Amino acid sequence: VTHCLGFETNPDDYVSLEGKRVVVLGGGDTAMDCNRTSIRQGATSVTCAYRRDEENMPGSKREVANAREEGVEFLFNRQPVAIVGEGKVEGVKLVRTRMGEPDDKGRRSAEVVPGSEEILACDAVVIAFGFQPSEIEWFDTHQIEIDERGRVLAPEIPAQMERFAYQTSNERVFAGGDMVRGSDLVVTAVYEGRQAAEGILDFLKV
Repeated sequence: VTHCLGFETNPDDYVSLEGKRVVVLGGGDTAMDCNRTSIRQGATSVTCAYRRDEENMPGSKREVANAREEGVEFLFNRQPVAIVGEGKVEGVKLVRTRMGEPDDKGRRSAEVVPGSEEILACDAVVIAFGFQPSEIEWFDTHQIEIDERGRVLAPEIPAQMERFAYQTSNERVFAGGDMVRGSDLVVTAVYEGRQAAEGILDFLKV
């Protein structure tokens, strides 16, 4: 079992997946990188298990298509619950899911189907889940609102005329990037940082 960050970036702790049946857990671009890296290392099979359907994957459709072309198999609507094996990986226990109602951003949540457990046999597991922001104590003292996933509420297009782009519930605090949208690209964070700076200038009437 290895984590996506060490698997992709740490040459001192190299993990070879040659000749192994690999399961990658996750559905974002990082998961696609792990899928394709496993193929290039010579894995006998690579299966990507994701808890939502293909339409609700956070990763690039192009990356998914490229992974398929290289031989990656996808298992959608599968949520991992345990790694199976004594002393070594023998499989991943999964449960089936179905798509629930969409949230305020239109993304549908995954609901577990009772009694749907199954075991997917494998020799190696790469964990490539997304990240969530850490809890920040001063948010409460400064009345900064977050959503159920811990993301700061700072809309690009404010609902009220007197508000500014990327302004939080505390009018003196602005936010953008992963803190607002969750895991995404660096270029997106840079763009939103610049837009937040424009919002600050408008707020200060500079």
